Amino acid sequence: MGRPREHGPQTRQALLDAGTQIVGAEGAAGVTVRRVADAAGTTTRAVYSLFGDKDGLLRALFTIAGESMRRHHEAVPVDPDDPTREFPPLALAYRAAAREQPALYDLWFGRVTPDMKLSEEDAALAFRSFERVLGTIRRCIETGRFPDREPMQIGLQLFGLVHGLASLELRGFFPDDAAARTTWTDAIGALVRGIETERR
Repeated sequence: MGRPREHGPQTRQALLDAGTQIVGAEGAAGVTVRRVADAAGTTTRAVYSLFGDKDGLLRALFTIAGESMRRHHEAVPVDPDDPTREFPPLALAYRAAAREQPALYDLWFGRVTPDMKLSEEDAALAFRSFERVLGTIRRCIETGRFPDREPMQIGLQLFGLVHGLASLELRGFFPDDAAARTTWTDAIGALVRGIETERR
C-alpha cells in the first residue's frame, strides 16, 4: 500500500484560490509563497510540494485563465456559409472568459511576470484562443471577404479591440450587462464591416 499524499486536491485548490485573490488585488508582484500559504491556511511546504515554487504556482494560475480562454473560443461553432458571422460570438467568448476569471485576466494577458519565461506548453495554450480567431480570419481571406489582407494584421486589430473592451468592463466602465454586451457586439461588428469594405 502506497504512502498517502500529504497535500491533496483540497489543499491545491485552496492555494489556487488564495493565489487568485492576491493576484486580483495586487497583481503577480504581491504573491509570495508565505502569503499564499497563510491565506490558504496551510504551510509553505504545501506550496513547494504541489507547485515547486512561486513561479510554479503562478504558472498554474496562468493555465486556469488560459484554459478558460481556450474553452470559450473553441466552443464557438464554425459557420460554413459566412465566416464573418463568427466574429461577434468569438468576441463574446473572449468577454465570457475574462468575466469568468476576472482576477486572473491581467495575469493571463501579461504572461505572468516579465522575468519569468513560459514553457512551450504554456505559450501554446496562450495562443490557442487566438489561433481559433486566426482560423476564421483565414477563411474570410480565402472566400474573398477580406481581400489582400494578412491574418495576423487583422488578428491584432481584433485582439486590441477585445482587450480594450475587457479591460474597461472589468474595471466597471459599463453601467450594466446589457450595455456592455451591446458595446461589444456593436464595436466588433463595426470593425469587421470596415475591414470588409475598405478595399472594395
